[in-house]
Amino acid sequence: MSKFLLKCFFTTTILFLGVLIGIQVASNSMVKMTGDSQFALTKPVEKIEVQSVHTETVTSNPRELTSHDLKGKQAKLEQIETFNLFSQMGAKLSDGLNVVFSNLLSKLTSTIGNILT
Repeated sequence: MSKFLLKCFFTTTILFLGVLIGIQVASNSMVKMTGDSQFALTKPVEKIEVQSVHTETVTSNPRELTSHDLKGKQAKLEQIETFNLFSQMGAKLSDGLNVVFSNLLSKLTSTIGNILT
């Protein structure tokens, strides 16, 4: 029994360490891919300092965004009505499956209730 528990503890520890290492690798990959340290796993104090440096680099951009540009873009986005076929199909499929399984479960429970009584 103790060998089994030791093997389980060892396996669980290895898997947990694998998850931690995977999270770290994914974080490093996100930082490399985006160039933004927002995804870095750092302490909160360091994160604040990094954000202040990041805002300085954004404001040094020669073409700064104004609120007029943002309001125009927001108005344009509100005027565009998008239709996503896959989203609509997924919604209808989930609604259909919900009805089918709820009916199936209600009939199954009523049948089991009739058998038991």
